[in-house]
Amino acid sequence: MLKNYSQFLLGLVCFSCSTLFAQVREIAITIDDLPFVGSTHNDPGRIRRENERLTKILDTLNQYKVPAACFVIAGTIEKDQWQLLEKFRNDGYLLGNHTYSHRSLNSVTAQQYTQDIERADKVLAPLLVGNKYFRYPYLAESQGEKKQQVYDFLTAHGYVIAPVTVDSKDFQFNAQFLAIHWRNRQQNLPSFKKRYLTFIWNQTLKAEARAKKRGDADSRQILLIHANLLNSLVLKDIIEMYQKNGYKIVSLEEILSAGSLPVEVEPKAILLSPLLKSLLEKSPSAD
Repeated sequence: MLKNYSQFLLGLVCFSCSTLFAQVREIAITIDDLPFVGSTHNDPGRIRRENERLTKILDTLNQYKVPAACFVIAGTIEKDQWQLLEKFRNDGYLLGNHTYSHRSLNSVTAQQYTQDIERADKVLAPLLVGNKYFRYPYLAESQGEKKQQVYDFLTAHGYVIAPVTVDSKDFQFNAQFLAIHWRNRQQNLPSFKKRYLTFIWNQTLKAEARAKKRGDADSRQILLIHANLLNSLVLKDIIEMYQKNGYKIVSLEEILSAGSLPVEVEPKAILLSPLLKSLLEKSPSAD
């Protein structure tokens, strides 16, 4: 009897340990639209501000030693921004192809789309170190034969497709933040930050639920954010939020090589979710 009880306890301990160690929480941070959202204005003052904000993003990544993956729109690289992209590469960050023109695959032919990828590839070649990675603009992969043609092209040219499991929808929050007069942005930042982080974490919990539904014991996620004003101000808060909630921030390569692929989100929906709509409605109006 005592022997059986001891075996039961040993089994319970082993089960508890295996369960504990199975609860892996890892996330890769990916940043789209480098060098900066809304580039190609050729305005010296605007380019200077964009470069300062992108530098702030880079400094934050370096400070927290976050192995982010960044996807570049080749056709939006302004004068003097190439050196900044080289700094990302030299500091060890993965840079990937986000096409030349950032057009949705849903709005062009497969041939037009693959030509745009090739055009970007030629521009970005000096920045693409090691394996080549690709992120679909707008997460739009189309469907049917067109989807297959582009997929076959990417595979034939050695590209790894970067999926997304946590879509921050930051373009919505950033647009509202930009609508506020620049003199009033700093005072409104705390409320924006709170709502933005709340939404990202809710998206993360949804991603965890999708993975659990598939039967995954671990939570391995890929976050999508963009190189924009809002993230230049709150990236450190995003990083700290994940760390405080038990997430280890790892590289995109680590997530994709961990075994089963992450459960992707659906392409960006036109309709707003109830939570996102309520959070955006709380935003202050522009002055």
